[in-house]
Amino acid sequence: MKLRGALIIILLTAVLPFLPITSAQSPLVIVPLNNDFSGVPGDTIIVPFKLENLGNQTLENVSVYITGPAEGFLYQSKVIREPIGPNQTYQDTLSIKILNIAPGKYNLTIVARAGSVYSEAPLTVTVKTFVDYDLKIDVGREYPYGSNVSVILRMDSKANGVIIGRIGYTITRDGETVENFVNTIYLNPGERWVRNVTLSLPPVGDYTVRLWAYFGGKSKSTTATFRVFQRNLGYKAYFENGAIHVFVHDESGRGVSDISVKINGIPFKTDESGTVSYLVSEPGTYGIVLNLDGRIVTTFVEVKKLFISYEQRNETLLVRVVDSTGKPVPNITVTASGPIGKDYSTTNASGLAAVDLRRTGYGTIILKAESSAYMGASASAKTVEPPRPTPTTTSSPSPTTTTAQPTMTTTPSKPPRDYGPLALILIVSGVLLAGTSYLAFFQQTVQEETLDRYYFVKVKAPRLKGIDNFRFEKGVNAIEARATRGKVEIKDGSVIWEIDHLEPGEEAYLQVILG
Repeated sequence: MKLRGALIIILLTAVLPFLPITSAQSPLVIVPLNNDFSGVPGDTIIVPFKLENLGNQTLENVSVYITGPAEGFLYQSKVIREPIGPNQTYQDTLSIKILNIAPGKYNLTIVARAGSVYSEAPLTVTVKTFVDYDLKIDVGREYPYGSNVSVILRMDSKANGVIIGRIGYTITRDGETVENFVNTIYLNPGERWVRNVTLSLPPVGDYTVRLWAYFGGKSKSTTATFRVFQRNLGYKAYFENGAIHVFVHDESGRGVSDISVKINGIPFKTDESGTVSYLVSEPGTYGIVLNLDGRIVTTFVEVKKLFISYEQRNETLLVRVVDSTGKPVPNITVTASGPIGKDYSTTNASGLAAVDLRRTGYGTIILKAESSAYMGASASAKTVEPPRPTPTTTSSPSPTTTTAQPTMTTTPSKPPRDYGPLALILIVSGVLLAGTSYLAFFQQTVQEETLDRYYFVKVKAPRLKGIDNFRFEKGVNAIEARATRGKVEIKDGSVIWEIDHLEPGEEAYLQVILG
């Protein structure tokens, strides 16, 4: 009897380690119908399983899920709502999404739980090496001749492991090979290979870039094209209104942007209108270098400055205007501002302009010489009022009266003198004098004069009465207009000058710059 009991104990000790844990602890058993899987990143694995109720009670709301590494997999879970009676089974599936995880064998667990009842079973997933990568070429579409071309080649690894292979590129111009490259490299997961290829001043033509690679039995390639062109560009360089202007244009006269221009070594780029403007403060010679699609052009712009000298001659101030070389400059507007007003004048061929000091007053006169083609000048002139002649009176002593007897002398009468047309001359002169006096004393006078691009108008009130609501209108192509009195307006191709009031004998001036 004792021997029999000992044999039973020995048998149980040998068998118990090999029995499933759930067989002794839980009536719920989960059995995967396949527990060994394989795939590559991006694959979805379907895991079929079976639930068995070995107990004597119905099981409800059984949760089934898979556990494993926190990263690299996406696990599905579900709740079985259908009751599982005693000795009954239930079959279903769960899914596992393989993300970008390194190759290898991974141990997972499928779990079933219903309240305090618990069961699990092991799963194995083998992740294989996944070979994938992207190729990209970064290059512009068009380049003007004379500039460098940068081509950026790039390969990005999307594999989940180390990949080894060959990569290369070919650049051709009009079908002929310009550059060729081949190399063997390896990339870790997520690593990038980059190569910057610079073509220095490539010739005009159509270019093709082909990038190719062969890794892990997978071949890929991509291409890109660009064009190097040269235009027939022209330019204008000049000084105007205090700045040096450079205008670059194409064959049709349209402005060309993004053209390299250097003015005295300072780099610029033409704007959308094809223009570069550089303000200058000193006269001199300015060097300009342009890169016209690879054609290097050098030119110069001479910036000249005006200089003023003056001399007073009685009631006139003679102003002489010369340039930086001492050469007289004609057609320069000279503005004189004095204590009582302004006067405008324009230099003649000798560079001389006359200022009427009666209009400006005497004392300090501010002179300005202005021109769009020169740097302006200003000066301060000291003037004095010339002495006026004073009338002199001569007194004679009173005659002494003496009494004498008159002497009678008989003189023969002379015949009357013939004055010819003298009477007619006196009559005509009287009429002209009367008419002139009337114009001077009662009628306003308006004088007009045109000198080159300048148009002048002078109005003078009569000596005995003023002018009210004076209006002058002239149809001219005007750019700018200014006056010593009143207001000026340029409207609809006309200059309109209005003065509210002028005192008797007062003068006013209008200057118009013509287009």
